[in-house]
Amino acid sequence: MCTAAWSCATFCRWLPVLFVVALIGWCYGVYLADILLVLLAVPEDDAMSTIGSHQNGVVYTATFHIILAIGLVAFVRAVFTHPGRIPDSWIVGAEDTEKGAFVPPQLAAMEVKSDGSRRICRKSQPNVYKPDRAHYCKVLSSCVLKMDHFCPWLNNCIGFFNYKFFYLFILYMAALTVFMIATMTPVFVEDVSSVDAAAIDFSKEFRVTLTYLVLCLLALALVCFGGFHTYLLCFNYTTIEFLEKRGCTPPPDHINRYDLGLYNNVCAVMGNNPVFWLFPTRCTCEGDGLVYELNPNWYPAKGR
Repeated sequence: MCTAAWSCATFCRWLPVLFVVALIGWCYGVYLADILLVLLAVPEDDAMSTIGSHQNGVVYTATFHIILAIGLVAFVRAVFTHPGRIPDSWIVGAEDTEKGAFVPPQLAAMEVKSDGSRRICRKSQPNVYKPDRAHYCKVLSSCVLKMDHFCPWLNNCIGFFNYKFFYLFILYMAALTVFMIATMTPVFVEDVSSVDAAAIDFSKEFRVTLTYLVLCLLALALVCFGGFHTYLLCFNYTTIEFLEKRGCTPPPDHINRYDLGLYNNVCAVMGNNPVFWLFPTRCTCEGDGLVYELNPNWYPAKGR
């Protein structure tokens, strides 16, 4: 019975991911059949077309597929990359089960509880010391390194090792939806403004209109969400840290202990080589998710 319930819960968790895949597939099919192939079919010497030229079709096709391909790679890697496990060396020893007073010197961390004691995750089995920026994810049933949030659309927690892929997926999907809206607008305007009922392909008009409106909603949501995560990236926050420690109206003495300046903040997530920032690879990313360089301005204020 428990196995059946677990299987059902697991299947339900994948439904949002399947919805995202289906939505991408629908938009791809409509855009390919009703926009790109139509433009590619326009004669090269046709200067009277109101929806665009053959050259537009070639450029749009190449640009669209490049953005989509990189975005899908980021999507797959965000879904299937574990956000970050706590090493076995951080498991709480038997002598420290109750008070958390004994801390091995190699497990240095700056974040402590309000009473000054070390953070221990007692929900994890076995109990583990919490590295800086780590939090417990109840969906994964484990502590996650530099946890940002659990994303139901990816069925994965977003943490140290997959945040870059998550961010790039949002970034590329936002760019793709805006690009599709811009290139679909002439066809959409032509369809909705046509007065010749005999010449209207109602099936195509329905597909293009529905897809266009869906893309407008997606673009608005993705641009706003991407903008928020760009802010977090630039100032080296996670979503949890922003909500718990800063908020929309931070206290006057608030200093982000992890803020290293714009360039270093971006490098901490995207990698040390700007050439690879926009590619879904961590080949130039450093760190293990356990120890973080701290803001020098935070040290004088850390006793507050």
